[in-house]
Amino acid sequence: MTFVNIPEEEKQKFLRIASRLSPENLSCDGELSKRETNRRYQECLKEWRELEKENGIKTSEDEVWNWWMSTRV
Repeated sequence: MTFVNIPEEEKQKFLRIASRLSPENLSCDGELSKRETNRRYQECLKEWRELEKENGIKTSEDEVWNWWMSTRV
């Protein structure tokens, strides 16, 4: 299975994690310590890996963002 073939709601879950992985969101626009930013990053990666496992796929942030952009056209 590939990212393209998973259900829409699962794609949305990946998109929410990808959004949280942006530097601005991870660090609350630089307000959080490096330690807290890293903790949040690791938490997102764990959720990402679990979601990949649940869906039987490996995907990247780029693939998720490309899918999202293609839905905007």
